[in-house]
Amino acid sequence: MEYRNRSGSRYADKNGSRRVSGRKRRRRRRNRQLFYICVIVFLVLLIICGAGTLILYRSGHKEAPEVSVDLESLDSPYAVMIDKDTGEVITSKKGDEKIFPASMVKIMTVLTAIENIKKLDKTVTMSYDYYDALYEQDASRAGFEPGEEAVIRDLLYGALLPSGAECCMELALQVAGSESAFVELMNQRASGLGLTQTHFTNCTGLHSDDQYSTVTEIGKILREALKNKTFYKVFTTDSYTVQATEVHPDGFTFHSTMFKNMESPTVIGGEIKGGKTGYTDEAGHCLASMAVVGGREYILVTAGWAGDPRTEQYHINDAFLAYNQVGRSVSD
Repeated sequence: MEYRNRSGSRYADKNGSRRVSGRKRRRRRRNRQLFYICVIVFLVLLIICGAGTLILYRSGHKEAPEVSVDLESLDSPYAVMIDKDTGEVITSKKGDEKIFPASMVKIMTVLTAIENIKKLDKTVTMSYDYYDALYEQDASRAGFEPGEEAVIRDLLYGALLPSGAECCMELALQVAGSESAFVELMNQRASGLGLTQTHFTNCTGLHSDDQYSTVTEIGKILREALKNKTFYKVFTTDSYTVQATEVHPDGFTFHSTMFKNMESPTVIGGEIKGGKTGYTDEAGHCLASMAVVGGREYILVTAGWAGDPRTEQYHINDAFLAYNQVGRSVSD
């Protein structure tokens, strides 16, 4: 604070300066205290949030239980069991040996289509171009006729549930313009997953000596596909009805080739949720399936069981044998 003497000169009041300095020191002290309080509150909140996140993470990610499965008891000569959550191969039988995958190829076909088509509810017209070849090769079909209108989403169900080759071909044309160009995308996707023993030559699973994989790599493809919500929904559906069209005024219904041969999907401690069968003379009976057992998801892929399509479905029995072993193991 300043004052003036009689002559008008200014001089400082030392006591006033001290009072001002004291207020500044107190203000700085309060600011420091407030800063420290804010830091402490922030750290406490950070610890609480971190603990909460850890609890939620642990509650949603249960530690993988010890699972004991004897795949040697299965009729299928090739088999692998995979923990879907972790991707760990629990056990395998000739898991890395070459197989012909038959219609298990359609898992990659549908995944590639889903990932490359933005509008799944778009209506398309089934091409005439590929039907003659499918008839000649006696390929399985879902029921769409040449020139019939179809919704792309319906084609996904038609490819996986009744194993419709015409659905696969139309999906390939819609994505890439030709089957060969579409197959290139399938192989690129497989390469991106780090698969070194898988090669595709067509999108339908019809036999080709140059189309091969292993049960382990088919399991990895299925695990990747099941991360996609649309694929998961289609794969775990047992039947699906297509709405009326001009060709089918009453509509028609797809049935899963796996579920239709089951009395019940129930296994010890859970149930089989979905599966894709396959068969050719060269591949034998194949099945890529997923089950929930003890609240956890497992993938089983079997291949190579010899028998014609009219004999008992031992590859499906193998799925029950394997998943029931998991159920007994986790319930002990």
